[in-house]
Amino acid sequence: MNINYIFYVFLFSCITNTGYAQFRATEATNWDRYPAEVQKPGFGLHKSQRVQMDDSSELEEVLLFASDNGHYPYFDLFKCYYVIIGYYSKEVKYISEVTLSDQRELLLEDRNNDGKFELYRRYMKDGKFSVDKNGNNLKTEWRFDRVEYKNNEK
Repeated sequence: MNINYIFYVFLFSCITNTGYAQFRATEATNWDRYPAEVQKPGFGLHKSQRVQMDDSSELEEVLLFASDNGHYPYFDLFKCYYVIIGYYSKEVKYISEVTLSDQRELLLEDRNNDGKFELYRRYMKDGKFSVDKNGNNLKTEWRFDRVEYKNNEK
């Protein structure tokens, strides 16, 4: 065998395996999984999680959509909104208003141990804040709330 032939076969196998590994590790975002009306212009899906939020047998998928709203030396601000949809039915059960926060956090917990998860949020009251002249020392009034979906079906 020719040494050049062995070299080219080895090079081809390395490139092919690397390309295949990259293809297998990259998960394509499929927007067919979500109803079209849940994504607002300028926002991108940041995180999603499936949990049980009501008495039905269907899981709910909680989606966090976010958009950058400003970068400061020690913190960033994000516009966020949350969507709750039925995982199988794709029925939109809840769309929150757009809020302003320094976190893009999807906090789902069952704090009252009833088997149903709640969505906990932290955001700025009325989206108002102030910083000093250097862009530090964020001052705002924080709001904390809980979104608990209650099934209205009999």
